[in-house]
Amino acid sequence: MRPLLSLLLLLIALLPARADVKLRDGDVIEIRLSGVAVEYIPDFTNLVVTVDDGKIGIPLIGRIQAAGSSTSQLALAIEKSLIAGKIFSTPTIVINTVQGQRNVVIGGAVRSPGKQVWSADMTLSTAIAAAGGPADFADDKVKIIRGGKTEIYSRKAIKKDANLDPKVLPGDFIEVQGDF
Repeated sequence: MRPLLSLLLLLIALLPARADVKLRDGDVIEIRLSGVAVEYIPDFTNLVVTVDDGKIGIPLIGRIQAAGSSTSQLALAIEKSLIAGKIFSTPTIVINTVQGQRNVVIGGAVRSPGKQVWSADMTLSTAIAAAGGPADFADDKVKIIRGGKTEIYSRKAIKKDANLDPKVLPGDFIEVQGDF
């Protein structure tokens, strides 16, 4: 039966998943366990953890790398760890991101600086608009800080050519230059 389970897990891993997202620091995920004795399920069911310093803490395993993995890759890694540690023989892990927890931070010369909920279609212009728009004394330049790297954009250039309006990603810090 074990080879059949391995084949099934492989096939599931190869299936495209719509909700399979790449995890980053600050993401909140929900982990569910099945395929084990009922008394162990409460330790994992509705377990909600935050990806912190790239890792998450898992009962019976300890800390495991999460950032940079997709939800399905992380689920498979947890399953393999549970099997390799001889904790469970046929665990199935399902991971979902908790909606509304992925954010960008918009600061500098905007009317309402702070966190904004990220959406997959969010661009630099829509992020600034979500923060109330540029302040009266905002400069043309806008910084996006992502993973320690800074990119500078021109609001005027973006207004002239919408193709220059970059997508923003969860965890980005956006700073509109100018007087506050």
